[in-house]
Amino acid sequence: MKALLNDAQFQSKKINHDIYYDFPDYRLYKNWVYFRNRNGKFELKIGDDEMAGVCEEIEDDEEIKKYFKTNKPLVEFIADNLIPTIEWKCKRAKYKIEEFTIDIDELDFGYKCVEVELLVKDKSSIEEARSKIIKLAKSFGWDTTEVPPKRIEYFRIVKPEIYKDLYKDKDTFF
Repeated sequence: MKALLNDAQFQSKKINHDIYYDFPDYRLYKNWVYFRNRNGKFELKIGDDEMAGVCEEIEDDEEIKKYFKTNKPLVEFIADNLIPTIEWKCKRAKYKIEEFTIDIDELDFGYKCVEVELLVKDKSSIEEARSKIIKLAKSFGWDTTEVPPKRIEYFRIVKPEIYKDLYKDKDTFF
């Protein structure tokens, strides 16, 4: 990590307060969809799978309302349909190195992780981006073994009964 910090350009430090929502049957999580309020702003992430780390991100309230097929304000839609499923505060230090964004996160439930991101314009560039990320990680001597994402670790540590229900068929998680 020290070599990275020597080579990277510091961008910012902040605390994110995230609240994730889902239907009571957890149908969003089961379909790799994540709806959250981060620091007062709604975001919807639609992914192919939790471990892949690949998703479409929608940050416009009107587009999010279209996804949920509602005309109601999002706060009202949430009150009528969803439950809070995750809430955490995360200390984040953001760095930039070459074309990569690196987030060093420390979450209030005891989990720490480093995320390396490389944004792409379309799905055809995903494998190339993944290869570049692995190459960068190896250049710093990092272990490239996949670790559980923050949401999965939250459920495993904070809400184990929900973790067992959501991930009971997954043998790749801890």
